[in-house]
Amino acid sequence: MFDADATVAQMRVPPQSVAAEQAVIGGLLLYPEAWRKIEGSLEPADFYRRDHQLIFTAIRDMVERDRPFDAVTLGEWFQAQGMGEQVPDHYLTTLASTTPSAANIAGYAKVVSDKALARRMVSIGTEIADAAYDPRFEPEEGIAAAQVLMQGLAPSHTGGLVAVTDTLPAWFDDLRYRFELGTSITGVPTPWKDLNDATHGLQPGELIILAGRPSMGKSIAGLNIADFAAVDRHVALFSLEMSKNQLNRRGISAAAKVPHEWLLAPGGSDEYWAKVTAAVRDRRALNLSVDDTPALRISQLMARARALHARRPIELLVVDHIHDFKIDAKLARFEYGEIAQGLKTLAKEFNCPVLALGQLNRALSNRQDKRPNMSDLRESGEIEQKADMIIFIHRDDYYDKTTHMRGIVELILAKGRDVEAGKSIFLRNDYAHMALRDREGDLPEAPEPDRPAPRAGGKNKFFGGGRRGGFGDQD
Repeated sequence: MFDADATVAQMRVPPQSVAAEQAVIGGLLLYPEAWRKIEGSLEPADFYRRDHQLIFTAIRDMVERDRPFDAVTLGEWFQAQGMGEQVPDHYLTTLASTTPSAANIAGYAKVVSDKALARRMVSIGTEIADAAYDPRFEPEEGIAAAQVLMQGLAPSHTGGLVAVTDTLPAWFDDLRYRFELGTSITGVPTPWKDLNDATHGLQPGELIILAGRPSMGKSIAGLNIADFAAVDRHVALFSLEMSKNQLNRRGISAAAKVPHEWLLAPGGSDEYWAKVTAAVRDRRALNLSVDDTPALRISQLMARARALHARRPIELLVVDHIHDFKIDAKLARFEYGEIAQGLKTLAKEFNCPVLALGQLNRALSNRQDKRPNMSDLRESGEIEQKADMIIFIHRDDYYDKTTHMRGIVELILAKGRDVEAGKSIFLRNDYAHMALRDREGDLPEAPEPDRPAPRAGGKNKFFGGGRRGGFGDQD
């Protein structure tokens, strides 16, 4: 049976306005100074007709090279490019002669831009429909991809040039507020005073990487930061590694100071129940949104974060962890670069800090000096380039049971703006309660190295020798 609707749909002409396109180009040919009214508002691809795309490209090229343009010079430009047949001289002359004025050129440019947007919507709709028809279609990935495609249509209101005069009042008000409050924190504070003093908090618009080997405590640190911030800020936590129940158990353990082992296997004394009940009540009040879907793609995470941010602005985004994303192993270096760039994009877009946890290379464990450095970060080149701040977490007592640094966790500020690169922050290991806590007092001193006794009748050639056993000086 003949399907009239389907036939009409196939015959539809994509959204366009040739008249508006001609008015824009004709206006420019008639009054070249009108370029200032539309500069930056149109791209060649916004024009529907191919010859109009070429003409606009030529005009922009001549403007950028500070060369005057009109129907004659444009004709010469096309001849020089070997495209005289695609844009005949007589058409350029007709456009210039039939356009009465350039007074409304900005309005015509808006029509051209709107039609281009409509065509992109049609194209995206077709792409989404084609994906849905594919037998291999996966709803979760399809929805995420569609959201990302549609997000790209939305105009951005966060960019563009702004007069410095307009930016000063808010900056000065913030400075005065912090002066009166007596604080140096300019970003999202962490639970630890020394780290806040060193970084002034996690800064809006920045990507912060917290990396370490397994069992160093990076997931504990990440959850501590998320829970602490969620008391008075909206925090989004994407846990690609642990489930919601695991996160709740760890969060309750840290807040109530109840042993994590007891929460795994409650029994015996009921001394902890009051603390747990109070911690559960407090946790209910946190402004914390959790997604524990494993093996997400970065496009999926970005789509979900944007959807959440549209409902309620995100003030801190935490990802645990960056090496648990679903990737093509053959393109690991490229894909981790895309992941880091995606997270950095969200930080700028939401104007909030993004804290991403990450793994360090296994080779570190085979070295005598176990303290991490930048080259230990997996796919370090791509991630290091995109990150605004990189913090390494290290436990000397994990590798050396006799160290004088037992019970101490070191945070190494490897990279950052307005921070002292290489500075270390030392915290107390309270991993029995799934927490890192501020520590008081000086660091314990390293014991003097033992000196071998001199043999009878001989000299002690080791006298005064031996290295100091200070922290970070391991062979």
